[in-house]
Amino acid sequence: MSKDVMRAVSGAVLLLALTSCGGGGDVAGDSAEFAVSPKENTLKLGAGASCSDASQVPPVVVTIIGGQPPYRIVNSSPEALVVDKTEATGKDPQFRVSYYKNAVVCVNPGTITVLDYHSQVASFEYSVEVEEATTE
Repeated sequence: MSKDVMRAVSGAVLLLALTSCGGGGDVAGDSAEFAVSPKENTLKLGAGASCSDASQVPPVVVTIIGGQPPYRIVNSSPEALVVDKTEATGKDPQFRVSYYKNAVVCVNPGTITVLDYHSQVASFEYSVEVEEATTE
């Protein structure tokens, strides 16, 4: 066989091997960066307020950066925090976090965990601080 034929056969075999094992594409590629923004939110309430007052505040929009979709969103504090979705995908994946209207407990912090396709983990923490009443 000539060298040109050998190169063509070798190239075809290599292409076949990459295609059959899923290599050579970017569909399930890793991203070095995986995070959420913001990473935390601390809501400060005035004296005499309660955790249920936190539900009056607009939700925090959290953006997922990097990683590989789909993203699974896990709420560790469903008794206090409301997350608008359990999965995110798309070009600009986001979710919203707010306080449960009838929350009777304050979570400090409540953690929302985000897992990407490769089980990389990023997290968002939501805290509520209630100012202590001063006595004179």
